[in-house]
Amino acid sequence: MIVKKTWLSAGMTALLLVLSACGNGTDTTSSTKTGTQATTTPAATAQAEATASAPKTYAAKTAKGDVTIPAAPKRVVAAYYHGTLAALGITPIGASKEWWMGSPFLKEQEAKMADIGSPASLEKVTSMDPDLIVINGFSEENYDKFAKITPTVFIPYTSYKNVREEMKLLGDTFGRQKEAADWLVKYEQKAKESREKIKASVKEDESAVIINVREKKISLLGDNYGRGGEVIYNMLKFKVPDFVQKQAIDSGKQLVEISMETLPTYANADHIFICMNAGTTEEQVKAVLDSPVWKTLPAVKNNKVHILDYNTYLYYDPISILGQADLITDMLVKSGS
Repeated sequence: MIVKKTWLSAGMTALLLVLSACGNGTDTTSSTKTGTQATTTPAATAQAEATASAPKTYAAKTAKGDVTIPAAPKRVVAAYYHGTLAALGITPIGASKEWWMGSPFLKEQEAKMADIGSPASLEKVTSMDPDLIVINGFSEENYDKFAKITPTVFIPYTSYKNVREEMKLLGDTFGRQKEAADWLVKYEQKAKESREKIKASVKEDESAVIINVREKKISLLGDNYGRGGEVIYNMLKFKVPDFVQKQAIDSGKQLVEISMETLPTYANADHIFICMNAGTTEEQVKAVLDSPVWKTLPAVKNNKVHILDYNTYLYYDPISILGQADLITDMLVKSGS
């Protein structure tokens, strides 16, 4: 009996070891399968299928007709609209430095852009091997030549009235509707927050004019000519004087030249925002600010004149406008404190 018990015990031990080994093998196989499944989840599979099935091209509707462009362009050259494209998530590799680049709000994006000349050089653009070219009226005469290089999209400056329409138009043109809609949400939120901040400094329905001094010329500006127009009139909702509304905005001119003598008539507003163009001398600035006519203006008497730096407020692309909104809001808050 003692011998049988010993044999039985040894046999059971061996059997258990075999079963244990088989069990371990099963677990390892199961673990391997689980690991494999983790790398091919339904979500990952769907994403891979979506990427594989995503269209490679996009039919852009333009002023020159439909143009087949890359759905995800990698080498975009923009003779205009580089700031708007950047706001849509498309950072060009080239843009016109002298004419359009230089916004302090686009430093990071523009650092990645090479200068293509002003006007855009065909030779320079060709050498950059672009897969998409974007132009406006300043380069329209060379449209056919650009189109021979690569798909070219022509968007006239006159095809939209303000930055909001511009974003929607370019979003539709390049298949970036979501990015355009997201930016508009940011715009509306920024506008609402800014109006709330200036409540203590600016009364409801206070009016404003934007004066631009360029050497000896004095002009009143509308809401789509830079110098803070979009922020002042459309985001902060300053009242637009009738003359500015009719002659600058409704006419589409956006800039109306006036004489020094007519300032009391056309600049008779609660606030004056004034910008001195590059090249305007100190003497020419003094000729305006030290003149007896200037000193009679209500905004001057009430200390509601706001100086706009030319290099900061010249630009009116979507990114710059949101940055300008913060600066102008702070300016008004400080002036009212």
